[in-house]
Amino acid sequence: MSGDNPTINIVFLYTELAGYVIKCLETLGTKDNIRLTVVHWPVKSEAPFELPAEGPVNMFSRSNMSREDIASRVAEISPDGIFVSGWMDEDYLAITRTYVTSIPVILTMDNKWTGSIKQRLVALSSPLFIKRHFNLAWVPGEEQKKYARKMGFIDSNIFEGFYSADIHRFNEIYTKRKESKNINKKLLYIGRYVDQKGLALLWEAFLSLHQENPKWELHCVGTGEKFDARLKHEKVFHHGFLQPAELEPLILDATAFVIPSLFEPWGVVLHEMAAAGLPLITSDAVGAATTFVSEDVNGWSYASTDKVGLVHRLKRLYALSDDDVFQMGDESHRISQCISPDIWAKIAENIVVLNQTKSQ
Repeated sequence: MSGDNPTINIVFLYTELAGYVIKCLETLGTKDNIRLTVVHWPVKSEAPFELPAEGPVNMFSRSNMSREDIASRVAEISPDGIFVSGWMDEDYLAITRTYVTSIPVILTMDNKWTGSIKQRLVALSSPLFIKRHFNLAWVPGEEQKKYARKMGFIDSNIFEGFYSADIHRFNEIYTKRKESKNINKKLLYIGRYVDQKGLALLWEAFLSLHQENPKWELHCVGTGEKFDARLKHEKVFHHGFLQPAELEPLILDATAFVIPSLFEPWGVVLHEMAAAGLPLITSDAVGAATTFVSEDVNGWSYASTDKVGLVHRLKRLYALSDDDVFQMGDESHRISQCISPDIWAKIAENIVVLNQTKSQ
């Protein structure tokens, strides 16, 4: 790179794109000095986010490209930095080996350290496998940073803030909630209908309180392999998959957001609902909980398989006054502002610009 305002060529070799990822990439791509190219996997059928037809990012579907095609495209760009989603795509890894000794090649990951046998094996093999392909790591938070350390990345080569919600959209919803002052006794869930999301536990907990709290409703948004086996109940509503722009009416009507996952490395939806100003109930399996939930301040957490614990948190929510609900929502919104697409884009740019010499 040379000149007063040199162009920085950045490549993302990504897995499946989601709406919040696209917003972050577009924010980075609109910077005058950034030329951004993204290669990505096809969009999942159970979360069919709409990709922009055009914009500030050059996007290419991985399904239409061979390893040679990807390598040729990257070579033409002459990248100053390459970001890669995880370490599972062998074609991506073959490309990073070409560049890891000359430019920043950044592993992005959301796995939090659990100490499982599988993770310990990954950590042990990292010097021979992962560290051959990456010289930096970018993770969402401290729990994921622990895993990166186990892989052998030193603290100065690990960066936080990898995930951000499109908080501008949800900040606007927060403002509308403040203006409307509606409390409608509605719980909101947004996520896939798969076992790891803990929906069955949520349904059981909700039903156990229904007789004493008949006015409360549970609204579930999403689809997946378990959708056909969804609970049928007059107070449980299933909306299917909705694009981000279609969520607003449900969020405006909701009293609180519940994410009962049994496994959730991060969970950007928790950040989204915090920005929208909802009180939060989350299992301790959700990685983002440590960042966006302050116990008894804007929500509660519980052990992921503990139905009694979830029931107890729901009871506490049901007992809140309207003023308490809005106060907790205000705290959620305040906490959510710690990361945004603009902050995310600045981190991405700085990782590349400030680490050129480390890869030499």
